[in-house]
Amino acid sequence: MPRSLYSNRLQLSVHTALALLFSSSCCYFFFLPACPAAESLWLDAARASITKNELHNHVSVLADDMLEGREGGSRGGRAAARYLVQKLQEARLRPAGNGDQFTQNFQHNHQNLLAIWPSSDPDLQDEYVLVGAHYDHVGYGSRRNSYGPWGYIHNGADDNASGVAAVLEVIDALVQTGHQPRRSILFAFWDGEEQGLLGSKYWKRNPTIPLSSVGLAINVDMVGRLTNGRIEVGGTRSAVSSRNFMCSSSLPEGVWLDFNWEYKNNSDHWTFFQAGIPSLYVHTGVHDDYHRPSDDVEKLNIDGIRIVSDYLLQQLSQLTDVKKLPTFRRTAISETPATQRRLEQSLPALSLRLDFAWQLNTSPANSILITHVPWRSPATQLGLSAGDQIVAVNGQPVIGEAAFQRMLLRSESPLNVQVVKQSTGEQLDLSLPLVGKPTRLGLSWRADQAEPKSVYVTRVVPHSPAALAGIKLHDRIYEVDGKAIVGASELLTQIQASLDSGQPAIDCLIESKGRLQHVQISLTGEASPQPDATL
Repeated sequence: MPRSLYSNRLQLSVHTALALLFSSSCCYFFFLPACPAAESLWLDAARASITKNELHNHVSVLADDMLEGREGGSRGGRAAARYLVQKLQEARLRPAGNGDQFTQNFQHNHQNLLAIWPSSDPDLQDEYVLVGAHYDHVGYGSRRNSYGPWGYIHNGADDNASGVAAVLEVIDALVQTGHQPRRSILFAFWDGEEQGLLGSKYWKRNPTIPLSSVGLAINVDMVGRLTNGRIEVGGTRSAVSSRNFMCSSSLPEGVWLDFNWEYKNNSDHWTFFQAGIPSLYVHTGVHDDYHRPSDDVEKLNIDGIRIVSDYLLQQLSQLTDVKKLPTFRRTAISETPATQRRLEQSLPALSLRLDFAWQLNTSPANSILITHVPWRSPATQLGLSAGDQIVAVNGQPVIGEAAFQRMLLRSESPLNVQVVKQSTGEQLDLSLPLVGKPTRLGLSWRADQAEPKSVYVTRVVPHSPAALAGIKLHDRIYEVDGKAIVGASELLTQIQASLDSGQPAIDCLIESKGRLQHVQISLTGEASPQPDATL
């Protein structure tokens, strides 16, 4: 029998556990859930229960050579199923397979594994959020399903022992805290995904709960190679405002969310999208070990799996308790990364308010050095020419380039300046006309049909209050001064009212790469000292 080129070195206890899984007389162990934490603290306690050690144990078992690559319907696949059933029994989840079992058997010895974490709300207990991960892989590999070499065990540590481990830890976190959400959760471990989404497709045709009761599905697939802090969250276009629910204010430093618009028939999320169910996926990216024998445990970022598990738990707690789940958008099928680039294209930069070119001169003191004056421009008519220097503006010395830029943006025309002529050394007091109107905020935005409760930023004027606040292109705005956004045009009225009120700052709830934070946009020209602002 061929062996993997990259075998794992596991502790004897793990091998003993695996040997038991192949036995027909496995022993199962049970524990009672911990007492529920105080309502305000349960999530912190649940997050703390997710550990690298437990995640490593799960992936080490599932990606061991003894399971022979967990091909759907194989003896290794059935052994993996027994391990997962044991964990579901220990957690005392409610079976949701066939005949009051955790298993749903289908063609050629395949098994889906299904369990329910029940709701606490009688009005929503029959509405489900489905969280799924496929537990099969490609066995010894073939030309059909592997990039080679073939004939060696493909352990599939990332694909998808990592996703299964993450879901197991979410289950354990709920059990340890005893938290019961307002909606029920259906946990599913799919078989046969690598053979054409067989397990999820079979369940869709033969659901063990009414298919219409599934309000949203989340697919966890390959979350073991977190790199540069990037967590890919796909499918948010499949439901109205679902990006809002998948944002987080608790991401660790350096971790960010990539809301990818690419949505394809490449994992179990597709099955539920085809059924008209909002369907999201969480993923950390494809790599060189994808569908090769080298996808082994030692190459996993275990702490990354912990971060993804923590994120998944937080978002699941929101989705199960929200008043109404996001509604389905079939038009997501026609929205691609190319569509995203076109719709999120930034607006062109605003034209400079001066009709001549300049640069900061720092010797012997700060001044604005005029470097070029176009022929027949207003500046020419004032007698300005290249080499002249602006030494004061509105009676104040030039402090620096940024301060001068801010003054240009905000000032009404004309600007009172003092100019020293290069040719004569003469100092002139001039009224310098400015092009265009003053910029009070320096921010432009556009609406998004899939996210009507937010707008995305299409232009940030350099040196403007918005730029000083740290707002960037493609950031999303969800609230202004504590009021939720209801549309792009309404936001204009809302911000205009804040500007006209004379208040010193505008508070915005901003999402930047999935991270939610409050940002203070100062209207006085100074950065806000508040520690939670990105200024």
